[in-house]
Amino acid sequence: MKNLSLIIFLIFSSTSLLFAQTWNLIWSDEFNGSSLDATKWVHDIGTGSQYGLYGWGNSELQYYQPQNTVVNNGTAKIIAQEETNGIIDSWNNTYYYSSSKITTKGLYDFKYGKIQARIKTIDGQGFWPAFWMLPTGGSWPCDGEIDIMEQWGSSGPTNITTGAAHVGLCPYSQGSYAYNSFSHPINSGSYADNFHIYEIRWDVGYIAWYIDNIQVYYLTPSMFPPQYTWPFDNNDWYLMLNLAITSSGPNSNTVFPSQIEIDYVRVYENIYTTNFNVTFQLDMNNVTNSFTTPEVNGTFNNWCGNCWAMSDLDGDNIWNFTISIAPGTYQYKFAVDNWAIQENLVNAGNCVVSAWGYTNRVLDITSDTILNLVCWESCSGCPILGCTNPLATNYNALATVDDGSCTLPTSCTNAAPTGLFVDGIIHTRATIN
Repeated sequence: MKNLSLIIFLIFSSTSLLFAQTWNLIWSDEFNGSSLDATKWVHDIGTGSQYGLYGWGNSELQYYQPQNTVVNNGTAKIIAQEETNGIIDSWNNTYYYSSSKITTKGLYDFKYGKIQARIKTIDGQGFWPAFWMLPTGGSWPCDGEIDIMEQWGSSGPTNITTGAAHVGLCPYSQGSYAYNSFSHPINSGSYADNFHIYEIRWDVGYIAWYIDNIQVYYLTPSMFPPQYTWPFDNNDWYLMLNLAITSSGPNSNTVFPSQIEIDYVRVYENIYTTNFNVTFQLDMNNVTNSFTTPEVNGTFNNWCGNCWAMSDLDGDNIWNFTISIAPGTYQYKFAVDNWAIQENLVNAGNCVVSAWGYTNRVLDITSDTILNLVCWESCSGCPILGCTNPLATNYNALATVDDGSCTLPTSCTNAAPTGLFVDGIIHTRATIN
């Protein structure tokens, strides 16, 4: 048993080293001020009726308003309270509870990384706190939803926390939707007794959930029904925090006002210990616009303009650029002279439409890669120039665009030649016999 334990330990250690991760903090809010930071958060207001939703699509009983978020003493509080006079929404419905929802939509979005918040949640029938994510410009459910933390209050302690990922088809209909979730109990007491860290670690084809730095669940594409596309490698995503009140409602033991308390929200990027060398190759021979230098731009360099300039050392107008890139899936395109001109791509082949409506190339990096030669504005490969006439002596069966170089046999140029065409020569019956 000791030897077996040692082997298992060594395998685990080797695997951990192989996939070693270094996390770099790229965005956070520590809530150290006296008000919500308007450069990081915006409020969703109302009941969802302005979007055609009743109770935010779940028959929720609260009206969201900004004043129910309070920042002081190093934390943000989202407070649920009774509204004895009621608040009327745009559908003229009256709501007798208020709360708050904050989101980074339009201010900050991202893809992949470690996303965590330290939260003290809430006890009480009807309370529904959540820390979750949606894709920018996405449609539900086909573009997905990631629930980092959801809890449902009851008359007893809130001793279960959950997380989930949602997929589906658009437009939404019954039977066109699925989700995969987990429930994780606390050993004793309630999640509302103390602060806990709720977290996902998200990468290409993989999402894992952590509570207090301990992994409790994970998902990969194969864990969903095959009719649904894994949407979590597309788009950039934004964060949300809210305290809803479920349609079942509070009971006589539910205390108002009550609150959830957020100590911090943090987003980290994964700095891999091993990046991969990637070589881009671009044929500019068919470009009619004048230019000086093509450049590579994409999600890997924040579309930086001329920071990744290509080179053409032998003057054949085939441009190259090699860089070290972390593993992952990226979108990119070529431009020239710091965005003076950019590719006008068509959604086909190895190109996709981004969440912002632009068509970009797609790059999936899992190893050192030399990308196939591509042509400016071509998503399906370069046209191959050559003679496309099968009667010509220099016929090129691989050519897709005739370059005017075809050379026909002399007899082919005479009027109405007769005979059999064999091996590029016209043979009369006499020469064949």
